[in-house]
Parts: sequence; structure tokens; C-alpha cells
Amino acid sequence: MRRVSLLTLTVMSMLLCQGLCSGVFELKLQEFLNKKGIQGNKNCCKGGLMSSFQQQCDCKTFFRICLKHYQPNASPEPPCTYGGAVTPVLGSNSFQVPDVIPESSFSNPVRINFGFTWPGTFSLIIEALHTDSKDDLMTDIPDRVISTMTTQRHLTVGEVWSQDLHTVGKTELKYSYRFVCDEHYYGDGCSVFCRPRDDAFGHFTCGERGEIVCDSGWKGHYCTERDNCLPGCDEEHGFCEKPGECKCRVGFKGRYCDECIRYPGCLHGTCQQPWQCNCQEGWGGSSATKISTTAPTQALHEWSHL
Repeated sequence: MRRVSLLTLTVMSMLLCQGLCSGVFELKLQEFLNKKGIQGNKNCCKGGLMSSFQQQCDCKTFFRICLKHYQPNASPEPPCTYGGAVTPVLGSNSFQVPDVIPESSFSNPVRINFGFTWPGTFSLIIEALHTDSKDDLMTDIPDRVISTMTTQRHLTVGEVWSQDLHTVGKTELKYSYRFVCDEHYYGDGCSVFCRPRDDAFGHFTCGERGEIVCDSGWKGHYCTERDNCLPGCDEEHGFCEKPGECKCRVGFKGRYCDECIRYPGCLHGTCQQPWQCNCQEGWGGSSATKISTTAPTQALHEWSHL
């Protein structure tokens, strides 16, 4: 039952991570030594022989891998909060772990996908188990356990492998591990997303930390604005969609988009901001169209709906 549940969780995790994963924990099993070929209870593996002539049993060995949140004293029992895996039979007694197993989906390193920010710490449990048949990989039978190895570590994101060696009784396991960001994810916890674009939604690549780097000739937050506009085109009030162009934003006009548009109907007035009508000397009224008989005044009107 535990094997079925673990398999179900693994498949669900893989499907979820097709669109949401931010990183991958990779575990590379390298070499396992079981010099006497015995189980954790010091008995000969079932089906094996132990005599004065043959001092070694035959333990067909597979592994259960459980990755959890950091625990000072990690328990081998489920749940595996970060994910887990069960390998096929990888060898007997002492062997080097292959990269692939023919006619099997197993590949080394084992990859556990993450759909959230990497916390930087973890607990790892690796159980070596014996089976009589390559088709029987049940992990919840205590007598099958050859050895249980646990470790708790701090781990930063990076391409470099961390090497480890664990000795339990007369068994020894050599392995290495690392955490790497998934494609398009960056940062210390693989939480920064950046996918290069070259379309209507942006023209950029991604820097080492996931920052947007505009392609040549583009600018703006998502690099959607041309950076090779008409020389002199106002950077704030003008933009371009093709080289040498200067198109004005709402409220501005002129060859370089550096002239504000006055309040509609403003005849003898000026503006400092769009939709203003500052009356010139001798003129008054809302549109500076009336001759003023008093001291010079200044009328200011703004288009209320803009």
C-alpha cells in the first residue's frame, strides 16, 4: 500500500511540475557495499545461502529514497514531504550503481522535482532493501531492510555536487547530491522566473540572477519600447515602434513630443502641462478669448475627464 501511495504521489508531482516546478533535487547513487551479503538483522537474505564454503549471501538490492524538510532526528517513516522514489533492483551485495537500467525507467541521478522555493535545508533517508523478485519492490516489510542511512544538511543552489559517504553496520553507501534550478528559474531559492522573449510582449534575454536584459534597440520594464527613436525624441512623452520614429503620448505633440497640448479652444493662452490654458497678458476667460480690462490674470483649466 505504501508503495502504491508513493508511486501515486510521484506521478502527481511530475504532472504538476510540468508547468510549476522551480527546481530539482538530484541524488546520484554511486556505490553500495554489503560485504557479508546480509540484512540489517544480520540474517542471510531470504533465498541466499550461508555455509562454511560460501561466506556470502546474495542480497538483490533496491533503494527507497525519502526527501523531507529539515529534522534534527529524521524519521524514515512517511510522509516524504519533499518527495521520494523507489529504484528497481540495482545489483547484489556490493556494486557500483549504473546510470540506467535496461527495460526500466530508472535513471541515475534520481530527480525529485520542486514546485516551490528551495528552503536551503533538508533531511534525506536512503533505505537499502532486499527482494527475492525484481517485480516485488514492496518497501513496508521490515525484514527486507538491509540498512537505513539518514542525513540532514544545508544546501545552496548550484551545479557543484556535494559528496557523502555513510557507513551503517557492515554496509557502506557512497552518493552525491545537489539542487539546481529548473529552466527559466533563477536565484538562491529558484524563485525568480525569467523566460527570454522576442515578440509583442517583450524583447529580452535573462541575466545570471534572472534579471531582464533588453535586446539591442529596446528599453522599458519589459523591453517593449524602442530605444533607437528619432534623436531628440522626448524619453518621457515620446516613443517609437520602428527606428527613427517619434510618436507622442496622449497630451503631447511636436516633432520631438516636447510640446503640451492646450485645453480645447484655448486661443490666447499657453500650457506647461497637457490640457492647461494659461492666459497671456491682456486676455482672460476659460479659453483666453476675452480681452481683459484689468491687470493681467492667468486662467487654468484642466480637462476633468482625462
